[in-house]
Order: sequence, then C-alpha cells, then structure tokens
Amino acid sequence: MVPRGPFLAASAAALGAAAGGRASAQTRIPLHIGAAANDSFAEAYYAQQLGYFDRAGFDVEITNFGGGAQVTTGVESGAIDIGISSVISLAIATVRGLPFVYIAGGGIYTADKPTLALCVAKDSPLHGAHDLEGKTISISGIKDLTHLSVFVYMLKSGADPTKVSFIELPFSQVGAALQRGTIAAGIISEPSLSAAVDDVRILAYAESYIAKRLMVAGWFSTMEWFKKNMAAAHAFARVIYDAGRWANANQDKSLLLLDKYAKLEPNAHPMARAVFLESLPPDMIDPTLELAGRLKFTDRRVRASEMIAPGM
Repeated sequence: MVPRGPFLAASAAALGAAAGGRASAQTRIPLHIGAAANDSFAEAYYAQQLGYFDRAGFDVEITNFGGGAQVTTGVESGAIDIGISSVISLAIATVRGLPFVYIAGGGIYTADKPTLALCVAKDSPLHGAHDLEGKTISISGIKDLTHLSVFVYMLKSGADPTKVSFIELPFSQVGAALQRGTIAAGIISEPSLSAAVDDVRILAYAESYIAKRLMVAGWFSTMEWFKKNMAAAHAFARVIYDAGRWANANQDKSLLLLDKYAKLEPNAHPMARAVFLESLPPDMIDPTLELAGRLKFTDRRVRASEMIAPGM
C-alpha cells in the first residue's frame, strides 16, 4: 500500500504541476481513488489514461468498486482517499453522522440527453404510471436515485408508488427480466439501455420528474482528509474537471477509453453519453435532496451546503 499522510508537504508542487508543469519523482503525491467503470463515474479513468494525474504531480492508484457501499466503506476506513458516490447515498451517510464531503462534481442527468429510462417490454400492455400500481419494478438500489425517480414520476402522474413492489436488479439484467415477465417495468441505464432497445419500450424518463438537470454522483472524501489536504483536494478537482471537459467534447474518443475499463458488449445502436460537471453547484444537488427528505428516503432534509467541502 502507498504510504499515507498529509499532502500539504507537497502542496506547492501539486499546484505548480496542475498549472502545467510536471512534478519530480521526489515530490509526487500518492492518492488512492475508488471509482466505478461505468459512463457517469469514469472521469478518474479518463484522467489517468490521458496523463492528467501524472502532470498534476499525483501518483494515483484507482480501485474499481462494484457498488457505492464499498466505496463509502473504503473512504471511511482510510483505505482510499477519494471515492465517488451518488447524491442520495452520501445524504444518507450525512444523516448517519459520517463525515463525508463532496470535493468535485461528477456526472449529471440531463433531460435533453437522457442516459437512463423506466422501461417495459416491447409488447407490454402498460402505458402509464397508473398501470404500474400492483406491479413489480426493478431499480438499481433501494432508496437510491433510481428508486426516488420512479416514486416522483408516479406521484407527479397521479399514481400511488406505495402500491408497487420494488426489487434491486443490475441494469444489464433488466431487459431479460422484462422479457421473462419477472418484472413489469425496470430502470435501465446506459450502456444497457441502448443494448436493449430492440426488446424494450421506454415508458418514462423518470429522473426528468426530479429535475431537468441534476448531479448523479460526485467525488468525495472525509472532512478530516480534506482539512489535512486542501491543496491536493483542489488540484484533484481541477484534474477531474479537465477530464470531464475533455470527455464532454470528445465523446467518440472517451467511449474507446470507457470500453477499455468497462468491457462494453458490442452494440449496434448509438449510446447516449454521460455529461460531466465542471464545478459543484448546490442547485444541481438540492432538488434531489428536497424530494428525498420529503418522501422519507432520508430521515431528515439534507442540504447541499452540508455535503460540499468549504471552498469547493
């Protein structure tokens, strides 16, 4: 394991490198990052492949995690310095008193280029929110953003989401479950959404009922780590935003890099791509938190200001 400790001793080198120089081997800053190899969470992989971390003076090790809970555990224990987490997951951790803070914005959902949808089988008789009452719907996780999006979609459409049975199912398995009739509807995200387009029908872009633009996930650390390593945190954020800016402008090239890490299945249909933030605006987070608090997905109303590190 790379030795740990405050990064402040090397902060000047990090800031100089982030501005365009290259740190020497003696001043390189060790950094453990927890990420996930899917489109909305891929900025760290892009930054590593493009040499952005190297030029900023970081000696980076990225660990690929299968789920957000593992990332949270890793950051809390100190096994990793920075991880990525969805907004509701971090809000739940905040309510529980875990000292996590966002230090950089990540992927967003945008209604004009949706990367996630609530789907039914192609020949399904279901055509609206009321038809879902009494049915089983798959989501990626209980009390996560996909769960909240279906709740809000049904409520705003005049239906009752408490009459639905929710189950957790990976996006890649939803299409087959719809075909078998195991579920009546399910949330599918890219790249599984475009891969399943011949067999499913989009019932609703459910996250659009939360907001037209919202942050799906962001990069976080503990408050203790942030306070001890503020210069490094700012340098990391600049690297992540540079990677996101590159990915937004080079979607064909970023897809090739994503395939390297995510091992995408061959797909004849175009894939809607994630869009990344270049800052950490509270108004991209608060609509989700307000609804999560009102609908008891969190035990109290959490505000974005509680979850964003000072000055970030």
